[in-house]
Amino acid sequence: MEIEKYNSIMNKFFKTPNEAIGEIINLQAILNLPKGTEHFLSDLHGEADTFIHILKNASGVIRIKIENVFKNQMSQNEIQDLLTLIYYPEESMKIIMRTEKDIDSWYKKTLLNLVKVLKEISSKYTRSKVRKALPKDYVYIMDELINMSEDSSKESYYENILSSIVELNEGYNFIVALAQAIQRLAIDHLHIVGDIFDRGKGADLIMDRLTTYHSLDIQWGNHDVLWIGASLGNMACIANVIRINCGYKNLGIIESGYGINLRALETFAINNYKDDPCEGFEIKDFENDTNPFDDNELLSKMYKAITILQFKVENLLIRRHPEWDMDDRILLENDELTKEEMSLINILKQEFMQSKRLKEHIKFLMRKGRMYLVYNNNLLMHGCVPTDKKGNFTEIKIGDETYSGKAFYDKCDELVRLAYQHKEKYALDFIWYLWCGKNSPLFGRDVMRTYESYFGDKKLKENKNPYYKFIKDESFCNKVLAEFGIEGPHRHIINGHMPVKVKDGESPISGNGKHIIIDGGLSKAYHKRTGIGGYTLMSNSHGLYLTTHAPFCKTREAIKRKLDLKSETTCVELYKKRVKVKDTDNGKWIQDQIDVLKLYLKNYYRMDID
Repeated sequence: MEIEKYNSIMNKFFKTPNEAIGEIINLQAILNLPKGTEHFLSDLHGEADTFIHILKNASGVIRIKIENVFKNQMSQNEIQDLLTLIYYPEESMKIIMRTEKDIDSWYKKTLLNLVKVLKEISSKYTRSKVRKALPKDYVYIMDELINMSEDSSKESYYENILSSIVELNEGYNFIVALAQAIQRLAIDHLHIVGDIFDRGKGADLIMDRLTTYHSLDIQWGNHDVLWIGASLGNMACIANVIRINCGYKNLGIIESGYGINLRALETFAINNYKDDPCEGFEIKDFENDTNPFDDNELLSKMYKAITILQFKVENLLIRRHPEWDMDDRILLENDELTKEEMSLINILKQEFMQSKRLKEHIKFLMRKGRMYLVYNNNLLMHGCVPTDKKGNFTEIKIGDETYSGKAFYDKCDELVRLAYQHKEKYALDFIWYLWCGKNSPLFGRDVMRTYESYFGDKKLKENKNPYYKFIKDESFCNKVLAEFGIEGPHRHIINGHMPVKVKDGESPISGNGKHIIIDGGLSKAYHKRTGIGGYTLMSNSHGLYLTTHAPFCKTREAIKRKLDLKSETTCVELYKKRVKVKDTDNGKWIQDQIDVLKLYLKNYYRMDID
């Protein structure tokens, strides 16, 4: 680029060279701060109450900060009162305003306590970053309070600020704003390692929360691509989505959450299965909540109707793609679609494709999501890298090309985006393959035995891909990490997808600490299988930590009884020296900015800037 043109562009951002110098100084200072805290969660499966509480309590981090700040100053009950206020400020305040006798004194005391917590939480960030995280209406006052000096001459100044907040009836709003700022700064970046949807009743609420989150990324799980395919009109994906949510008595997310009318399916089921007892299509109910379909007999008929329709449309896909080698899954003898079924298919496709709220959520899932992510020397992917029995990455043919390892992941990502952006036919079909194909990196098993679970031998197993055997070995972990270009001492593979049966002695950590599965069964449907209520993996400047959660109650109960999520944290890896921003991916990006600014100054002054 010509120097004159380059300087012209830079001058739009910096009016004077001194501004550029100031920015360099600021950025170089940021590089030497401790890295922010990353949180990793996977397999949320619609458990909105639990997931949102985990975000609010930062997987127990806020409790630790409060115990540090008020050590020997507060009882455990007082600490829990303050925690509940931070997690659920608006709901807690309604109770407190009814019960507190001296509300003004309570306001002043609580405001000061919250300011102390916020100061502790924000201590490793720049003042500029903290200000950006604070609510605009209160940014100046909060900035003053969390930067209170120990100078006694200013004591009356700060007391006056707190008194004015209360006198002006802003105590309620200010406490809510402080609580939200504490939550916001406790987690610097959030990673969702797949499977937001299905089983639980609140996937739509989780998506609402994620769309407003300050910093996150998503690695798609097989349930996520299933919903992506359904939103694009892939009937095999639509049928699977409805079938799963029938089985978990959770059609509310489809009808109430996304405004998708299932009356056509209801009518079809009544007309075609009225005398069918629908044995084997019993309805699970893990929460005993109300549901748009509380008639279990009708729901069972809808369940069976959509399942049979699923097998028929899946057979069409399998026949259309012999290269997928799934002919052994054509198990339904009579799979010819009737006129009534074709009509139902067209109606359901339109309903899913026209859901405005689903479109918005899938748009966000495409913008923030991907098949895998390399982030700060960690490889994040939901399932596995397809591997053969000899430990080699499986070669999969797509069109005229063959792919394996990272190249296969990249191709899968490309096809999902091709389906989303252009509705390309093969790509749309391939989304269903990612859901359940034998070499799908998101499925990770040799076969999905949906048919057998209803009509066949229920004892037949879905065998895991050999990846899950080899990944226990450190050398194979290093092979996978090298395949994705990850080097260095502190590197890990972080998977979800396969629930860790802690109650049976299984460990989430293998490969000498290089491999971590963080699916601990957040979903209520998996609590009995895993024996726990989920995992959070945390990475801060000191090391890598795994937090094991107990099952969580409902939000309303947590507020009423002032309950927190019980968790235990263990250290996975302790770093020899504290990791700074300069050691992270973001640090590299900041260093690039510094280099560009130095080049700008060099060109401006025609001199070396080192």
